[in-house]
Amino acid sequence: MRRARPELARRVPATRKHPANDYLNPAPRDGLPSFTHAQVHRAVETLCDAGYVASDEGMWSAGGGVTWTRFQFTGRGKQAVGLWPRFDALGEPRELAAILDALAENAPTQKQATYLKRAASAVRRAAPDVIRSLAVAGLSAGARSVLGI
Repeated sequence: MRRARPELARRVPATRKHPANDYLNPAPRDGLPSFTHAQVHRAVETLCDAGYVASDEGMWSAGGGVTWTRFQFTGRGKQAVGLWPRFDALGEPRELAAILDALAENAPTQKQATYLKRAASAVRRAAPDVIRSLAVAGLSAGARSVLGI
């Protein structure tokens, strides 16, 4: 993502700037009244720099504003907000069991839900080392299969 370019905002006379598009605008942002345009802009860039979000390169308007397209969470961002499992935590029985429980709640059939609940129960009773070994073996086999090794 391209970084903010304050020099562009300085080149455009203040009378020509549209307040809704000006990323330096101190006015509250529509839909986010507790944040200004400038705060939202800096937050998006900070999240992108940290690897939590991604988008196509920003499209700059003549008024100093920027529009991001294909804006989305990255895997790291989804992990930070709890939408994607932290793979380092999969070796912890309670973390993996929680994932299996969530999958059971959304299982397409009752039979699949029952199997997932049983697996969650078994995982809760297992030692962390056993879970880590199984996770590594399963991920390794999956990677080899995908890569054709």
